[in-house]
Amino acid sequence: MIKSQKNEEITGVILAGGKSSRMGENKSLLQIDGITLIERSYELLNSIFKKVIISTNEPQLYDLVQIEKVKDVFSDLGPLCGIYSSLKSANTKKIFVISVDLPFVLPDMIRYLINYKTDEPITLPCSKNGIQYLCGLYDQQLIPIMENILVSNNHARLDNKEIVKSSLSLWNFVERVGGEIIDVEEKLFYMKDSFFNINTPEDFEYVKTRLI
Repeated sequence: MIKSQKNEEITGVILAGGKSSRMGENKSLLQIDGITLIERSYELLNSIFKKVIISTNEPQLYDLVQIEKVKDVFSDLGPLCGIYSSLKSANTKKIFVISVDLPFVLPDMIRYLINYKTDEPITLPCSKNGIQYLCGLYDQQLIPIMENILVSNNHARLDNKEIVKSSLSLWNFVERVGGEIIDVEEKLFYMKDSFFNINTPEDFEYVKTRLI
């Protein structure tokens, strides 16, 4: 059996920068059948991409995964900053990001998204539950726009002024720059739980019943 060749033109990025406030502990390090969520995410992306990195502000927590860790250029400015920092660090034109708390995304969905032909700088899946901003493709041409938003908010914070949280919203960002939004509900790789994300201990217990 011939192994599928790994994609060298896109960097896989695991977003592990969330605060896990509702969980009460770091979601990335939760274990299912002896394997942490961060390791599961790595195995998923590593099956598709030659280069995989972790976006995190606490790289020391992930020594168990021997891959590159990228810290946010600006602290506490949300997932937009994690994506920006990963784009800046990657040596590929595009990155595919996935949040560490999305355990049911299948490899075939990722392959479909990265092979979808479009001129848009962002490619994201959607379902009746909405657009999945933390499971998609982002292009390096977005760096200058992201940088302007992040720098202005960081300056505001340093000057003890209020951060404009709406400007950091990925929903607002995609509305501003445009993106290819793909309805995947009718695809064979889609399941009703494809975009189920782990936020609470109850969510985690449910995921364990599905994956063990």
